[in-house]
Amino acid sequence: MVRIAIVEDNSNDLACLKDCLQKYKQEQNASFSLFSFSNPLDFLEAYRPDFDLVFLDIELPLLNGIETARRLRELDSVVALVFITNMEQYAVNGYEVDALDFVVKPINYYRFSSMMRKALRIIARKEEKEVVIYSSGNISRIRISHIYYVEVRDHLLIYHTDQGRMESWGKLSEVESDLAEDGFARCSTSYLVNLRHVASVEGNNVSVAGTKLPVSQRRRKPFLACVTRYLSGK
Repeated sequence: MVRIAIVEDNSNDLACLKDCLQKYKQEQNASFSLFSFSNPLDFLEAYRPDFDLVFLDIELPLLNGIETARRLRELDSVVALVFITNMEQYAVNGYEVDALDFVVKPINYYRFSSMMRKALRIIARKEEKEVVIYSSGNISRIRISHIYYVEVRDHLLIYHTDQGRMESWGKLSEVESDLAEDGFARCSTSYLVNLRHVASVEGNNVSVAGTKLPVSQRRRKPFLACVTRYLSGK
């Protein structure tokens, strides 16, 4: 199921967009889960990186759509983003926040359906990997975007996630090898960081989801190279 967030303060425009999504859902036998927000600050405060697609109005109260998108990218660098606007020229600003496309009001369904096909193809290619965690006889699955970082103490692996801590026994080097192609990098002997949650690197510390972790001297150069490559999309 594709999880879709809509940030739109105009009730008529929101209803129109929902009608288009419902029509597309019926025509294509698609499966959507919709969540709507009229206030961009509420959207950002409640945000968790488990949406697949965000429709974002450009003209919003309190915080415009472009600034909302910038803050969204600090929380989630990979979610597909589509702007909603009644002035097409504003959509050009979408390039700076890696917007997938834009929808012009009033919505033309033919143009909308074409955009949706494109968006769903991209989302399908980004089908997210899950990590299986074995702990005390229990098995948990968690999407990698929900993991902030992994810590090791002796042979105890501690997964710090948006759902709290999860623990299992193992080697951090094996987790690193498994997630090497998924945007994770070691900042020190004890920490493997999910680069999508890195807010900043200052001195010998990296800020990850509000927590500062040490960056060792030996790993600083390769870690910064990983951060740079990730942010540039290479």
